[in-house]
Amino acid sequence: MNPSWRKPAPLGWSAAREGQYTTAAPLLGGASITLLGLVITDRDTFRWPDPTLLALALTAFFMVMAVVWGVRSRQYLYSRGDVEAWWGPLSELSDERHEELVEDQRRHYATWTRLAGRADFCYSSGLLCLTAGSSLALVPPAHAAAPAWRWLAAATMALPVVVVLLAWVMPYIGSAIRAWPADSHD
Repeated sequence: MNPSWRKPAPLGWSAAREGQYTTAAPLLGGASITLLGLVITDRDTFRWPDPTLLALALTAFFMVMAVVWGVRSRQYLYSRGDVEAWWGPLSELSDERHEELVEDQRRHYATWTRLAGRADFCYSSGLLCLTAGSSLALVPPAHAAAPAWRWLAAATMALPVVVVLLAWVMPYIGSAIRAWPADSHD
C-alpha cells in the first residue's frame, strides 16, 4: 500500500493554531507585560506583588515561546496542492519522485505536529499563568476596608478558567506520567 498525504483533522485545526500563535499569544503576552509594569510601579496596592510578578513574567515567557514554536512549526505544514504548485502536476512526475514527495510531506507533517504540540503546551501554560497573575492582582491589599468584592472578583477570575485549563493540561500530565521510565531497581 502506498503511503498517502497527511492532513490535519479537523481541517481547520492548522488555521486555528495559526491565529492562536500569530494573534492571541502576542496580544496576551503584551497584556501581561503591561500588567507587569503596573505591578512594579504600584507594588503597595497589591497584596502579593512578588508572586503576581512571577506569574505575569511566566505568562510573557510562555506566550513568546508559543509564538516561536507556532511559527517554527508552520514551515512544516503543507498540502498536496502546495507541492503541485512547486513541482507541477503530480501525475506528470515519476512514481519514484511522487513517493519521495509524499514521504517528505509525511515526515514534515510529523515535525509540524511535534512542534505545534510544544506551542500548544506553551500557550496553555501561558493562559494558566495569566489567570493566576490576574487573580493575584485582583486580591485586595491587606489594608482594604471592604475586600469581599475584590476576593469575589479574584475567585471568579480564577476558578472557571483554572478548571478548563487543567482539563486541557491533564492529558499532557497523563502522557508524561505514562512515558516516565519505570523504576528498574529491585
